[in-house]
Amino acid sequence: MSSITNILVTDDEPATLKTLSAALEDMGYRVTTAANGREALALIKKQPRNVVIADIKLPDISGLEILEAAKELNPETAVIMITGHASIETAVNAINEGAYAYILKPVAMNELDTIIRNALREQRLLIENRELVESLQQSNRRLEEANRALEQVSQAKSDFMAKMSHELRTPLNSIIGFSEVLLSKLSSIDHKTHNEFLNYIHVSARHLLHLINSILDLSKIESGKMTFEPSEFDLAVMLEGVKITVLPMLATKGQTLETEIGEGISSIFADEAKMRQIFLNLISNAHKFTRTRGKIRVICRLETPHLLHCSVIDNGIGISPQDQLRIFEEFGQVKTSPNARGQGAGLGLSIAKRLVELHGGKIWVVSEVGHGSTFTFSIPLAKKGGA
Repeated sequence: MSSITNILVTDDEPATLKTLSAALEDMGYRVTTAANGREALALIKKQPRNVVIADIKLPDISGLEILEAAKELNPETAVIMITGHASIETAVNAINEGAYAYILKPVAMNELDTIIRNALREQRLLIENRELVESLQQSNRRLEEANRALEQVSQAKSDFMAKMSHELRTPLNSIIGFSEVLLSKLSSIDHKTHNEFLNYIHVSARHLLHLINSILDLSKIESGKMTFEPSEFDLAVMLEGVKITVLPMLATKGQTLETEIGEGISSIFADEAKMRQIFLNLISNAHKFTRTRGKIRVICRLETPHLLHCSVIDNGIGISPQDQLRIFEEFGQVKTSPNARGQGAGLGLSIAKRLVELHGGKIWVVSEVGHGSTFTFSIPLAKKGGA
């Protein structure tokens, strides 16, 4: 029998205790003895045993109390009761209380060894069964969590497709409607209205192109086909180009944009196209949720010689704490006010996050409802000649 099997023997008869201990040790068991019930309880509480052999009648406490304590600490413990004063009632009581077996003195060692072996076999089966049940329960929990996650993803994608269908139809309907008026032979619009209609068509077409490009970018990121192509460029010049690009958009709400480049920043080595898109997405998001004549600021500084921090700050409507946890999700938009949404497909921030992560950086938001938002990203600057 394996030496890891620990047996506690309790009996108030020294001769019996010595005989049982010696015989069990010869069988290969690790044996601890206790001369009374209180000593046995102390040993059990100190270290649970595989098997407890206890005289049912001890001078201080009942063997049934030892049985109860052993089972409470370890339900798999096999408790074998022995006695020299047998009765059917005491045997039934012991078994009902959870004893594995009940044997008479003088103890037949072959019988006791057989009982112990059977008890240990059942004990192993019980433990294996419990571990199997626990494993199955864990597997079921993981499966349930995976199913819930799949349902959430499926619902999110369904919501995304519904949203995108609406977003794509809106500029398309505008393009079709105004172009049909211009193409109509019955149309008698003047030159000014003609140009206005062409402008509407142009704006709608550019909006449609932006939506399609966003979807393609997200698809590339999800499929792992978005590459990282660092090069050396002037951050201030790049930001000036971004500013020129977004000024017409900001002008529609009378908003201003300020840029501030910290000391020590000139040429940096990063993916210029993706950095440009990060800023465009963050500024576009700030524009949508900043009121008319609001102010947007872009501040970049070096946190360390090789770590760039950039913040896009607005004085817009802000974001609630619970919504800040979802603001970068791909398939959804966070409602920051009853009238805030319906502007875009909600892909800008998720794409910006992925592009920042492609640089090995991270992005976060600090915001308070009614007091604007600050989106900050930090990226390690690649060294020329390597990633």
